[in-house]
Amino acid sequence: MLACLLNSQPTDHLPLPSRMLAFGDGVFETCLVTGPGVRFVDDHLQRLQEGIVRLNLAWTDQDQQCLQADIDTLLKPLNSVAVLKIILGRQSAGRGYDYDPATQRTDRLLQLFEYHPAPWYKTGARLVTSGVPASINPALAGVKHLNRLDSVLARQSARERQAEEAILCDGDGWVVEGSMSNVFYRRHGRWFTPGLDRAGVNGIIRRRWLQVGDDALVVANIKPSDLTDCEAVLIGNTLMGLVPVTHLDEAPIARANEAELASLRTQIGLNVD
Repeated sequence: MLACLLNSQPTDHLPLPSRMLAFGDGVFETCLVTGPGVRFVDDHLQRLQEGIVRLNLAWTDQDQQCLQADIDTLLKPLNSVAVLKIILGRQSAGRGYDYDPATQRTDRLLQLFEYHPAPWYKTGARLVTSGVPASINPALAGVKHLNRLDSVLARQSARERQAEEAILCDGDGWVVEGSMSNVFYRRHGRWFTPGLDRAGVNGIIRRRWLQVGDDALVVANIKPSDLTDCEAVLIGNTLMGLVPVTHLDEAPIARANEAELASLRTQIGLNVD
């Protein structure tokens, strides 16, 4: 880790007790930092705000100003590409799961790491279908909250089977997302992505692609079999960008057209830096 701030103060540990540690009571963003600053910073801050509202975290204009000041402090001496993780967690006041809405406060934890892109970001990813089902909870669907055990367990499915990413399905067998990415597939000349109204994280790349307009990306129910019977599959998140999929459960997948992939990256804003 290059640096860490807790409520604007340098630190290398969390104070105890911590609701972030005990309950995963908070939200987070993982951002790519390039020469111009935080890539897609407005999208990250918007999603952070949506999570704040959904979890009813205490957050004021002053808190927002302090967060921006913390970001500026960490990035000012930086002269290389890095990863910034922003965590907002409810402070520990309260008994057990309970907290008093009138007195709650929110901790700001910012961590800065070196960026080490994986070689498969460029060559393509092998996917496996995880046996770990995505947890269904419409109240939290789409939010990047701190309870990520589904992804932790599913990620090991990829490691054990020597793949780069694992796909999570819900209890009815519908594809939700990857353990660390959103999923996109092309069929009959159109791009589709799973709906996230019951589970999953609405990733920054997914959000930006949906904003391109003209039905550039269609939300639809997707089964794993759809991914093996299509024209191309991509996975994406802020750090990897858009990555073509080469295999699913060892079955070859048709590779995305390079010209179309380059166009998509430009429309989403991935070729700006």
